[in-house]
Amino acid sequence: MDPVERFFQSGLKLSHLRLLTLFDAVGQIRLVAERLNLTQPAVSKQLAELEAGIGAPVLKRVGNRLFFTPLGEALLKRAREVFHQIEQARFEVDALTSGIHGKVSVGAVATVMPVFAPELVVEFKKRAPHVSVSLHEATSDRLFPMLSAGALDFVLSRTAPIGTAERFASRTLLDDPIVVVCGRDHPLAGRRKLVPADLAGLPWVLPPREAPTFVALSRWLERAGIALPDGCVQSISLEANAAMIASYPFLGLMPLSAARRAAPRALLTVLPLRGARFLSVVRLYYTAASANPVLPVALRCVAAVERKFIDGT
Repeated sequence: MDPVERFFQSGLKLSHLRLLTLFDAVGQIRLVAERLNLTQPAVSKQLAELEAGIGAPVLKRVGNRLFFTPLGEALLKRAREVFHQIEQARFEVDALTSGIHGKVSVGAVATVMPVFAPELVVEFKKRAPHVSVSLHEATSDRLFPMLSAGALDFVLSRTAPIGTAERFASRTLLDDPIVVVCGRDHPLAGRRKLVPADLAGLPWVLPPREAPTFVALSRWLERAGIALPDGCVQSISLEANAAMIASYPFLGLMPLSAARRAAPRALLTVLPLRGARFLSVVRLYYTAASANPVLPVALRCVAAVERKFIDGT
């Protein structure tokens, strides 16, 4: 084991990291010493231990002032993360012993909200009954600015933010493609094999033209040389869409999970069309450095619901 690795394994202390964050906050060894109630030589000794352990300086002197070296900046960034995680752990311990209170705001696109949100709210009520949950359904181009502004704690979306993806932490939650469906009495229901040409001229219930699901469907139809007919209905409500598709010979788009839930009641049929599975991946986006102390609990609730979907329960 080399000396630097040994230092990170057993020599690095929280006091070393706290030294960095305090120096960043106050900028002078003297003020750091006052904050820690130590002498300046004691602070200098801790700093020397840190620099000896990593084998390079973390501060450099320019004139009468000290500045972080690039290595010091990198360590400072990780130190902030460590203390943020410690603070979150402190909150979680306090919450588990005294009850969690707070608010979490969830944003989701229309094709995810009715699929994921009900289970998520139930999970919240089980784990944190005193937390207020606010649900916001909108298109992704509206949700991501709200997430950036702190109006939302996390977003569930099938598309990534444009130009700001690096600002958010994210991970894949579900594989739940958008599929083409019809009602049980539709002329195409029960067909074991279909091609895009079979859809020509048939009426649709569609999302708005700017919606990613509409764009994906349009491109798929365009590649097959099929145009959407006049007289289509535009709607963002999955519940209303399902009712219309079940009662009139419309074609429509539906998350596969929602279509499967409707299948036992013989309401909707997924059409066997090759390549007609759109925007399959549902992702979770959130701000890792969020100041909302409820967020770690919220993310555990999301993970619990995710496991239920994966397990099919």
